[in-house]
Amino acid sequence: MDASIDSILEDVLKREGWPTYTVHPNDKGGPTKGGITLRTLESWRQRRCTRAELKRLTEEEALAILRRRYAEASGIPHILDMHLRTQVIDSAVLSGPLLASKDLQRVLGVTVDGIIGPQTLAAITRDGAAVVAQRMVVERSLRLARHVQQHPDQLVFLVGWLSRSLSFLR
Repeated sequence: MDASIDSILEDVLKREGWPTYTVHPNDKGGPTKGGITLRTLESWRQRRCTRAELKRLTEEEALAILRRRYAEASGIPHILDMHLRTQVIDSAVLSGPLLASKDLQRVLGVTVDGIIGPQTLAAITRDGAAVVAQRMVVERSLRLARHVQQHPDQLVFLVGWLSRSLSFLR
């Protein structure tokens, strides 16, 4: 994996509050450390894990999980523009790589299949990465707002989610 992906993921860990372990009653992901949920850790280790194991999760393992499950997923490393790549990876960690890729494809007006392939990459070149990144902020923010509208118990997270999304405006 290239150094730029590692740098992006280190920043994502900071945005996720590393090394804080959280359990919020409204967090549908359950117990979390650095954006890694207990379910994600169990899937990564291919066995049941305890909350204590999640609390002891090392930064090295967290980065490996983020790299494999979120940064390498769906063709994201093929996005050459660093600002857009960073935003898509950040969105992938927050909402899942499938939703992040689909947000990108919606703003590009290409087939929404969740795979960043030749059609998606050509559309980024066609529209310009800077323009696409701005549209992505809007699409992501609106998706998060609609999510909260459908799930009012998530309102407690909306300001943080929107702040995170809007931080990618240039």
